[in-house]
Amino acid sequence: MLYLAGDVGGTKVLLQLVKEQADQSFQLIGERRYLCKDFDSLEAILQRFFDDFNVSSEIEQACLGLPGPVNGRSAQLTNLPWYVDAEKIEQACSIKQVSLINDFYAAANGVDVLQPDDLITLHQSKTSTASFRPDGNRLVIGAGTGLGVAPVFYDGARYIPQSSEGGHFEFAPISMTQQWLLQWLWAEWEHVSYERVLSGPGLETLYTFFKMTDCATTYETKDSQNLKKSSLSTEENSRLGVIIAQTESTALTRSYSAEQIYQAAQRGESSAVKALTEFVTIYGAYIGAAALIWNAPGGIYLAGGIASKMIDWMSKPYFLKAYLEKGRMAPLVEAMPVYLVTNESLGLKGAMHFNQQNSK
Repeated sequence: MLYLAGDVGGTKVLLQLVKEQADQSFQLIGERRYLCKDFDSLEAILQRFFDDFNVSSEIEQACLGLPGPVNGRSAQLTNLPWYVDAEKIEQACSIKQVSLINDFYAAANGVDVLQPDDLITLHQSKTSTASFRPDGNRLVIGAGTGLGVAPVFYDGARYIPQSSEGGHFEFAPISMTQQWLLQWLWAEWEHVSYERVLSGPGLETLYTFFKMTDCATTYETKDSQNLKKSSLSTEENSRLGVIIAQTESTALTRSYSAEQIYQAAQRGESSAVKALTEFVTIYGAYIGAAALIWNAPGGIYLAGGIASKMIDWMSKPYFLKAYLEKGRMAPLVEAMPVYLVTNESLGLKGAMHFNQQNSK
C-alpha cells in the first residue's frame, strides 16, 4: 500500500510517498520540495509530484498538514489564496482517503518520532531529571511564513495534539520599545497579532522599524550576563515615541528578505542586529506567555523554518531572559524545558506518523 504525507507551508510544500512492505516496514518511493509561488493550487503540486516519480497506482491514504484552520475535510489557507478540499483531491489524484490536519497538529505529532540529535536544549528545567522527552503535556510553537501553535495533551500513555490558531492573538509589548513598535504597526493593521512580528515577514517588519527609528532594543546589550530593560522614558525619547506612532509603517520599502537580514546581522549591521535581537526577545516572551496558558512539563518544542536557521541568535541571552521574566509565575515557566527542533522535516514526519497511526 502507498501512503502520502504533505507538509504545506506558506512558502513551500514538502511531499513524501512511501510503500508499506509485507513485513510492515516502509520503503521510500519519493520525497520532494516545491515552491508555492510556482503553482496555483495544491492539486497542481500533487500532480507534479506524481509525474516526477511516475506514480500510477492508487494511493491508499494521504495526510496533509495545512497552514490554517481545518474545517472537517476542507480548509481556506491563511497565507496562501488556496482553498483545499479533501474530496476534490481524492478524485483528482486517485487517493482513496485524504485526511486534512492543521500544520502544527502535524508538527506536534512529529515530535513523537524525533531522535535526541534532532533537538538542541535552550533551557533545561532544574526540577526535571529527564534529558529527552520528559512526560507531561507539551507545547509546540514555530515561526516560519506564519506562526503556529499546538498544545499537546498527555493522557498518561499517549500524546494527543490539539489544533489552535494561537499565533494570531494580540501582540503584547513588554517594553517601551515594543510599545512604540505596536503603535507604529497600528498605522497599517487594526489587529496586530504575534504573527505580524514572529514570522519571516515579521522579521522584515522589525528590520524596517529599527532602520527607520534607530530605537534601542528591549534589553540593554552592554552586559549580556546582566540584562535589564532599556530606560527610554526621557523627554527626548517620549517625543520620538509620538513621531513613531504617527509614521506610516509602509514609509520605508521592505527591501531585505528575512535571510538577507540574518546575513546582515552576521556582518554586524546595526539595524539587522537590533531586528534579530528583538525578534528572539519577542519570541521568548511569547513562548513564556503561551506556557502560562498551557502548562507543558513535557517540554516546549520550537519548530518552524526560522529558529533552526538562526540557532546562534536563539542561544543568545535575550531569548531566555524574556522567556523567564514572568514575575510571580517565573518558577512555573522555569520548570518547563525548552527545545529547538533542528529537523526541518518535523511536519512531514508528523503527517506520515498520522497515516501510520490511522492505518492500523
